[in-house]
Amino acid sequence: MNETRIHALPLHLANQIAAGEVVERPASVLKELVENSIDAGASQIDIIIEGAGSQLIKVTDNGVGIHPEDLALALSRHATSKLHSSEQLSVIGSLGFRGEALPSIASVTRLSLISKQAEHDCAWQVRSDQLQPEPAAHPNGTSVSVAELFFNLPARRRFLRSNKTELHHLITTFYRLALSRFDIGFSARFDEQTSIKLSALKSADTYSQRLAKICGQAFVRDANYLEQSFEDIHLSGWVSKPSAHRAQTDVQYFFINGRVIKDRVINHAIRQAYGDLLPSGRQAAYVLYLTMPLDRVDVNVHPTKHEVRFRDARLIHGLINKAIQEAIQETLEKTDPQTELNLPETRQVNEQVSGYQAEKSSRQSATRVNSLAHTIDWSAASILHGRFIVINSPEPALIDLQQADKRIRQQQFKQAIQDNNLTSRPILVPIRFPLSASDIDKFQHFKTCLSSYAIEFETDDRSLTIKRIPFLLSQVALPDLVKRLTTILDKENNDNEQLLVDELIRLLPESPIHSLEQAKPIIESVLSNNIDKTDCYRKLDPSLLTGLFSSS
Repeated sequence: MNETRIHALPLHLANQIAAGEVVERPASVLKELVENSIDAGASQIDIIIEGAGSQLIKVTDNGVGIHPEDLALALSRHATSKLHSSEQLSVIGSLGFRGEALPSIASVTRLSLISKQAEHDCAWQVRSDQLQPEPAAHPNGTSVSVAELFFNLPARRRFLRSNKTELHHLITTFYRLALSRFDIGFSARFDEQTSIKLSALKSADTYSQRLAKICGQAFVRDANYLEQSFEDIHLSGWVSKPSAHRAQTDVQYFFINGRVIKDRVINHAIRQAYGDLLPSGRQAAYVLYLTMPLDRVDVNVHPTKHEVRFRDARLIHGLINKAIQEAIQETLEKTDPQTELNLPETRQVNEQVSGYQAEKSSRQSATRVNSLAHTIDWSAASILHGRFIVINSPEPALIDLQQADKRIRQQQFKQAIQDNNLTSRPILVPIRFPLSASDIDKFQHFKTCLSSYAIEFETDDRSLTIKRIPFLLSQVALPDLVKRLTTILDKENNDNEQLLVDELIRLLPESPIHSLEQAKPIIESVLSNNIDKTDCYRKLDPSLLTGLFSSS
């Protein structure tokens, strides 16, 4: 044959090439087989793993089974029961649909397929090397046994990692699949070393049982349940409180219409929702489920189907971000009994503080500030009500962290305006605000001015839609922003841009400070006199500290 001529690939070679995309490691095989069982309507799926998956992966289910005449076809490329027309490709509800998984797996393993449908008297079996169906003994459902992975591709086999690593990937894949369907019972035996049994759960009240087995009791204890909907898109699940951060991403599960996925838009939305509440290098824990119309998400992007493409990624980002922010805020507002201190109520603290002398500002060098910060006994420092902290160096003092943080952000906002360096962020889920014609005219009159302050909007005859806002105003509720802007523009001297700046600065909210990681840079700014600390720093009489921390 002339090697420069184009020719059709032999079928076995084409299947092996396809297997390179579908079968990366034993865990890939497990995923494809279990997803087929889920698509078959199974209520129980049993798994046996030997040799970290390179010797045997067996998946048995009690699903609808495969017709005897279709068994050989199931091992042929582009043969599937899940897709019948091109129109269905845009509304795929099943986990599998391409008809590539089984033939690809069969091309690089010794595969056996046994299946029985309820209406037939016996089961039938085919093998990758024997496609003629033969009678076999088997209950209703299907068993797929995959032995000797990459037996005919020694180069691929050499790329497999150690048994420990491959087992880790197998167990991780099993956990993902088990979390995708609480109503299905699962059992798995991994190399006769680890056995996992998960009963089917019919009630949402019992879901914590499976969560605890897979994610750990600590996650169940520290997580908040959330629900958020927008139009026909629904998000639900559990997110950990910020203080329950982890070193690894091992408890991060996201499902779209029952399919586990990895997506940069989703990862960014979640990370942004936690923001500075997560220390650098630490990870949040979550198990989240997004359900949406099938035509609003494209799963036909990658052979592994781990990646998706959203029709409206910005809307999805905004929905996830908003839901998690609200869940985190709810978590932070709950008092944690393990961290409660025997301190007076906020009102009592304010009464005592009101009699103290305000500390006069003094200039200190950055070196001096760092030195002072290092002398603070952080192990003894505790934050009260997300607001106050008592420090012991350079002198006993009470700092109002919320007020100090607000002062810092106000100063940053002013400086950014002076430097013409205001950064903005888009409003991912725009909201239309009904306004009078006169108010709309005023907004249009000041559109250029507001744009210079990173506030961008669109109007029609009866409403205003905010498109972008300054990043430093991200925590301001949009209705409050529109209301305040409307009030400002109503004033007679509304041509005074300084008034507009002052009013925008006043919008900056006070935010609870719940961790020392958040508090430390604020305290250092206060000690450095970088801000006006008149209303956020109070010098304490050492003799009163005993009273502050004694039983009330």
